[in-house]
Amino acid sequence: MVQTRTMLHDENYKRLFASPLMVQDVLRACLPAHRLAAADLSSLGKLSPEYVSDELRKRHGDTVWHLRLGRRRVFLLVLLEFQARDDRWMALRILTYSGLLYQELVRSRAPAVAGERLPALLPVVLYNGTEPWTAAPEMRRLVTPVGPWLAPYQPAQRYYLLDLQRVAAEDLPYRNLLRAVARLEQSRSPQDVVRVVRALQRWLPPRGAEELRRGFVDWLHQIAERLAPPGAMVPAIRTLEEASMSLVERVAEWPQQWLREGREQGLAEGREQGLTQGVDQQRALLCRQAAARFDAETAARLADLLVPISDPERLAEVGDWLVRCDTPAAFFARFDPASPA
Repeated sequence: MVQTRTMLHDENYKRLFASPLMVQDVLRACLPAHRLAAADLSSLGKLSPEYVSDELRKRHGDTVWHLRLGRRRVFLLVLLEFQARDDRWMALRILTYSGLLYQELVRSRAPAVAGERLPALLPVVLYNGTEPWTAAPEMRRLVTPVGPWLAPYQPAQRYYLLDLQRVAAEDLPYRNLLRAVARLEQSRSPQDVVRVVRALQRWLPPRGAEELRRGFVDWLHQIAERLAPPGAMVPAIRTLEEASMSLVERVAEWPQQWLREGREQGLAEGREQGLTQGVDQQRALLCRQAAARFDAETAARLADLLVPISDPERLAEVGDWLVRCDTPAAFFARFDPASPA
């Protein structure tokens, strides 16, 4: 199940973040205001495969983007990494990807290498795992601490983490597609999914984002299947408009179905729990009676003997023995292996 969800996560994210609109919204969420003002988002594009080595493609299955930044119009590279699990060596992986990418840019004499300087790099880790992210955010923390003389010689690259399961949607820019992704990751009810569908209808441009729309639609269908009660039919949807009509109408019925199933399951569990609690209380009462009738040692020995007995009628029979037996020896003699107790 975890492997299937991870594969779906990777495929969904690669499809969504193949769109410049999504990457632009990532930059709007990550860059400080003064850097964002200097960024030419219209120049955003994928780095050509000819500038990405085979070794990097094998190790790094995600995407590299570039755009112009600042008055000098220098290049900024954006390295996106999608993670469904915490990885303590993430900073080392990012450092490796960065080095391989820079090596290939130098080897191929890419236009991004202007004035014999390498372009700036922004590594972004998009994480949607269920467990909190605990990995070190920079390479420096993975290296054994050294004195001030050696410290400048240690690698210290950082990466920008977006924990989409835990980031508050309100902390992301309004009408930002990354905000919709975070809400989908955090959706725990059909109503949450419905709200995201309606937001996407408003936020996605009417034209020019067909593949991005299809990516969201497919992901919405997967989430709806996960949230649906067992056996519930999730209608096929092809557009966000269909999701806002047929899917939303069907989803509205799910809480009532959950309520019916939950009530039936709760009653069954309640009966079982009540029986278990009643047996435990009966055992405890017998031990208190044994301590009052005889002594604490008798009560402790009785507690061990009662563990395998769960039939209330058999426990009641043990209570009769307590009343009728005059000594602990006579009482425990009733616990003969041949005894029905």
